Amino acid sequence: MQYDFQRNNRLEYDIRRGDDKEKPSVDLELDTHTVLLDLDSSLTDEVDLKFGLMTGYQNNFASDTGVRRLIPDYEKYDLGLYIIADYQLSDQWLLEAGARYEYSYMDVFKFYRTSFWESRNYDQLFPEIVIEDLENQILTNPELSFKNGSGTLGASYAFGESSKLFFNYSIASRAPNASELFSEGLHHSASRIELGDLSFKSEIGHKVSLTFQSDSDTFRFNINPYINTISDFIIIEPVEVQKTLRGTFQVWEYRQTNAQLLGIDVDASYEFAQNYRLKTQFSLVKGKDQTLDAPLIGMPPVNIRNEIVYQNPEFNHIRLSLQSAYHFKQNNHPNNNFEVFMPETKTYKLVDVSTPPDAYHLLNFSSSIDLNINQKSKFTVGFTITNLLDTSYRNYLNRLRYFADDLGRNFLLNLKINY
Repeated sequence: MQYDFQRNNRLEYDIRRGDDKEKPSVDLELDTHTVLLDLDSSLTDEVDLKFGLMTGYQNNFASDTGVRRLIPDYEKYDLGLYIIADYQLSDQWLLEAGARYEYSYMDVFKFYRTSFWESRNYDQLFPEIVIEDLENQILTNPELSFKNGSGTLGASYAFGESSKLFFNYSIASRAPNASELFSEGLHHSASRIELGDLSFKSEIGHKVSLTFQSDSDTFRFNINPYINTISDFIIIEPVEVQKTLRGTFQVWEYRQTNAQLLGIDVDASYEFAQNYRLKTQFSLVKGKDQTLDAPLIGMPPVNIRNEIVYQNPEFNHIRLSLQSAYHFKQNNHPNNNFEVFMPETKTYKLVDVSTPPDAYHLLNFSSSIDLNINQKSKFTVGFTITNLLDTSYRNYLNRLRYFADDLGRNFLLNLKINY
């Protein structure tokens, strides 16, 4: 049994004047409580059974800052049940089946601008949730519940002493979160206006994957191709530019579509000399918006990582590594560019929000060593340098890539005590 508590206080600032100049524009306090109960059992020598229960409570409180709240006040209750069964059919074959049920309930209090409420046709779709109709805004109390089921069927076959083949089919569903449902306003940290949609449904995905794994003393290899088809997949994409009193911002809007993801992951490791190992990782994923017959936005580009590692367990478990990471340019992307009218010149100008940044290469160094304090405790010191050559680059998945380069050379010192 496990209980978790987490409190997040998120503050986002903008330029303000007068008595409010030190006040944040966004002030969110999110409390999350989670209780997990898991039970493992071996029914027979061939059958293992695991089942569990998850309950959660979440409270988001948005303090009054004088600025429209990006995320409203809400309470969220979660309940989840799962069961997994393993059956050792033979020395080579292992079968697995699992199921999960989740229930989520949200009790929300949110102000909508009357113009936005009517433009989304919410006055016709959700008239029952209106509490008070004010002069230019509407106070609403949406009470939303989502019931989601998931299941998995899998099998593994072992051949030889070190090789296995895995097959898995799964169906999974996910309820939309508060940002996807209720966002309406300026997200200061991303410097963009975000708009959610109250009518979103749960995503439902079907995934088929095949994995080959080989593991010996000197050579390890893993390859995993997969296909994932998702209905009502939730994405966020740029749609226009909007002028406000705070300036001009891109507008990003959440949308549901049918999507398909095709991908492959490769992971290999070879010990070419005592205490020396070479590691390689390759990842490729292609996303398609099946509704629009276009590439899917926000898919990571192809990337390759090569790493040489020296590790000596006989000398305080010292570990030294140098990693080369190459990220290709994302050529499979949608065209979300749009034109805006420039009053000064009375012309239209193209706003390019789609063209991805160029490919880039990074070198990273990491190290660690264990120092024994006594027989039961040890002190671990780690030192890492990311972007060793101080390369200027922009990550396609970074929401701030329109405004600035990514992190330059970065030094990290880690101190850890195990007692």
